[in-house]
Order: sequence, then structure tokens, then C-alpha cells
Amino acid sequence: MPPCANGGIISLTLALVGCKGKNVSLWGGLLKLGYRLQRHRIGPLALGYWPLLTGLLLAGIPCLLNLNRVPTWPYALALSVVGVALVSITLSARPAGYIRFEQDESLAAHLHPDVPPIEPDEKVSVRATGILEVRTERHYFVEAEANFATMETREHIVMARIPLSRMWLVARSSKDDAGWWYAFVNPAHIRSIQTGRLHHGLRPRPALKIEYQRRRLIEGKKKTKEIISDETIYLSVANPLTLHRLLENLVRDAGRQDKRQQYVPL
Repeated sequence: MPPCANGGIISLTLALVGCKGKNVSLWGGLLKLGYRLQRHRIGPLALGYWPLLTGLLLAGIPCLLNLNRVPTWPYALALSVVGVALVSITLSARPAGYIRFEQDESLAAHLHPDVPPIEPDEKVSVRATGILEVRTERHYFVEAEANFATMETREHIVMARIPLSRMWLVARSSKDDAGWWYAFVNPAHIRSIQTGRLHHGLRPRPALKIEYQRRRLIEGKKKTKEIISDETIYLSVANPLTLHRLLENLVRDAGRQDKRQQYVPL
């Protein structure tokens, strides 16, 4: 599970970069960089830690082997400076789950009554952030390319295909992450929905923050156990129309339109 989004380093960084701009989000760019540095690895170590480790090795090995004539310190210093910066970005972005959600109620204030509804089994392109699962495995992903669909039973499903990827040619993502991952949202267990903008990358995207309760059945040797957990998933989209379609689809389960306050704070 991602840690909570609090911390002095984050607050200081937000103040420095002024991330509240709707067109360009410098902090969103740093969050995305931090996520990619953490997700891609060389061996057992995340990519973000390698420049610092290499710089320290370049500084320490000549001293240990009495190779003082080898001028490695300029490279060691440069790598250490870059390494400290990358480690700082990675550690600063982690408490926020590598995203920042900025609530914007105006995105829901002008919901058009004639917005095209999402048909049963129709797949809507989104990017998903949160805990996704397959069988008994549960992993946290950020802005994963996904499809949102609603079954005829009104259960909502988010389906994300996670590909293998490389970063800077030398680091790669884990093979354990590759494949299809899912989130299952029972409409009866939705606790709240908020509209806003999700910062992960230089361009914030319209998004929904959905808080819900997930109930899973785990089969044991003697009996089946039900596990209940509070989950949050973010669905970002390319345009406000798609956001309205998702919102209308989720709100519909509240019954009459005048009951949607139970779900969407307008």
C-alpha cells in the first residue's frame, strides 16, 4: 500500500516549484521521474540509487587499493551529486504514492444531462493509479494504461496491461509486474467520489478519486476467509467528456439523481 501523502520535504518542494499551475506541473514531472527511478532496476537495486552508489565506489576503491594516482574524484563527485539529487527525488515522491490529486469540484459542476452513457461491457480508456490485483497478488501501480468497464451486473472493473519497459537502456521493470492486473469495484461499496486533476507528469489530467471497500474471499485449508479493506483508485482521462461519462456511470448506482450527493461532493 502506498504511504500517506504527508511530509516536510514534499511541502517544501511544492512551495519551490509552484505546482498549482493547471498547464504545467513541475512537481508532477518530478513525481513521474521518481516513480520511474523506483520501478526500473539494475539487479536488486532501484535505478535511482545507482549513480550515488557508483560515485561512492569511485571515491572509495582508489583509496582502498592505494591508487591515488588515478584521477577518479571528478567523476566520483559528479556522480555523487547526480546520485543525491535522484535519491532525493525518489524518496520525496514515495510518501505521496508518486502522484498528487488536486480536487476540483468545478469539473463536476457542469455535468451535461445528455452525456453519452457507458454501455454494458463498453471499454473506456483510462489511466489507473492504485492497488491492482491478479489472483492473490496485489501491486501498486501509477498511471497504468487501462480500460474501465461496467458489467450488466453493474460491477465496475478496471483492466490494466503492464508491459515490460526499460529506462536509460540499462534498467528494466520487474517481470513480476508484467501482464494483466485488475481492480473490482462493487457499486454498493463505493464510499465517495471526487473530481479533480491528477499530477503525474508535466501535464495534469482530469481524474476521479474513488474510495471504496474491497471484499475478497481467501480460500484456506479448512475454510474460506473474507478480507475487507479500504481502497482508493484514481482514474485519469484525456478530456472532460470522458470524465463526465465515468462520473455519470458511477453516480447512476446511487439511484435518483438527487441522491448523488452521497457519492460526489459538489
